[in-house]
Amino acid sequence: MKIEEIRLDICSTYPISTKWFNGQITRDGALLLIETPQEEIDFSLSNQDCTITLIKDGNVRKIELKNIPISPTDADIFSDGSLLIVQGRCSTDGAKMEPNAQIYNLEGQLMDTFLLGDGISQVQIDETDTIWVSYFDEGIFGAIDDLEPMGADGLAAYSKSGQKLWGAKEYEMADCYAMNIVSSKEVNFYYYDQYKLVQLKDFMETACYVVEGDDTFQQFLFDQQDLLVEIDCDTLMRYNISNQTIIPAGNVTFVDEKGKRISGHVLMRGKLLYVFCKDRLYKKEFL
Repeated sequence: MKIEEIRLDICSTYPISTKWFNGQITRDGALLLIETPQEEIDFSLSNQDCTITLIKDGNVRKIELKNIPISPTDADIFSDGSLLIVQGRCSTDGAKMEPNAQIYNLEGQLMDTFLLGDGISQVQIDETDTIWVSYFDEGIFGAIDDLEPMGADGLAAYSKSGQKLWGAKEYEMADCYAMNIVSSKEVNFYYYDQYKLVQLKDFMETACYVVEGDDTFQQFLFDQQDLLVEIDCDTLMRYNISNQTIIPAGNVTFVDEKGKRISGHVLMRGKLLYVFCKDRLYKKEFL
């Protein structure tokens, strides 16, 4: 297969902390990073600290969260600026699952707590403040005693207060590999064991593509009529779309303005792509 080079532009020289755990592109294009004192998330810890860093248009804002009772694996931001912090795995008191989602204001004060279920893969908030949650197999089939899994649908939408609005039950997922929530009018998700990529508008299916091969998509975005996909941290690929089929077309590498290869952590959402290295942040918006 051919190797495609995509040029990226530097958007910041902000030094990325070595203790960031996970990241997110927010609905308005900001880069959000979760930074913790530990290099790895430890679900056994309680009352720990974390820092949420927001980077947009060269501006950097840090929100310090102190003594939070969950280990944050995912985060996103609501339209009023408040933060959603989520722990992807749930603990239990034996009879029920403990809440694993919290909302904080930008001063770090706790505003609300609720449950989003165990086995969470990704969390993204759209422009209506709907929370979209995808689940991996243990969240779908259940891994905590005999408790009914909240993630049985594979993909679900929740209100800002944690009330379930919709679930993708009809797709009978075994794992929701990846999603890209552009807006409430364009929800994209890729799931197993059908190897299909589905598009929704207002909770209704507008397109369904069959993906050739059995690659596990980590992230993806649409680039004109094609698909750019991160297979794993070392592999990015271009897929072509033809007759509702998504077909592997070749590998992709990123280069800077001098043609030098860029290697770093990749984040995708909507039409935006960020790559961040030790002290440089690259960005590209696809049309």
